[in-house]
Amino acid sequence: MNVSRRGFLKGVGGGIAVASFASMFGLHDVSAADYNAQAHDAKDTPLTIVSLAATAERLAITSYYNTIKGNPFGLSEAELLYLKYALSSELHHLEVVESFGGKALTDKFYVPAKFLSDFGVNTNTFMAAETAFTGAYLAATRRFAELGEPRIAATTAQHAATEAEHLAITRELGGYLPNPNTLPAPIYYNVSDAVPTLGPFLQGGAGFIGPVDYPGADAVRMLLGKDMALKVPPFTQVF
Repeated sequence: MNVSRRGFLKGVGGGIAVASFASMFGLHDVSAADYNAQAHDAKDTPLTIVSLAATAERLAITSYYNTIKGNPFGLSEAELLYLKYALSSELHHLEVVESFGGKALTDKFYVPAKFLSDFGVNTNTFMAAETAFTGAYLAATRRFAELGEPRIAATTAQHAATEAEHLAITRELGGYLPNPNTLPAPIYYNVSDAVPTLGPFLQGGAGFIGPVDYPGADAVRMLLGKDMALKVPPFTQVF
């Protein structure tokens, strides 16, 4: 399957409602009844999954990198360390999904206009994004299991667990209860279901500015220095 940015966004349209993105801010209030069965199973291919994952990881890296660089919100050293560990984790995730053949759809992203000037906007953006990333990796886990790839499924489950940690840290830094949910929210059945959430970050829209360039792995490592999370091997490298 030929994966392209245009192909994924075709039919999504330029007027993607940011509401689909912002509606995830209050996921701690939802119940099982809020999740409807999928009307259509997209049956994502492995290439679709890992390419969307690579795109999301580059978006996450770009967002964390610019939040840390210059420290626009005056975060403490301890708070910056939280974010640096998250950034180094996202870089490792990217390396893993790229090793599976993932190709990011773009290296340029759009962000909410006040992402680097209003800490509330920054926090809410990360909360929604990390919720989406966790949900997407859970969907990837389901699909890889369905495809008979249990070792890759376990690897994407590792990624989902880390994204859930990032969500908790983001919530705590923003002054919210870090762990309001008993389980991560099951918001996607397939990874491709996350395309409407990613849409504004890939093509812009009302309230978004950009594009902002993905900084690249070398710049990320330079920013991090020695402040990097322990690089745990993925399941596929152990079993």
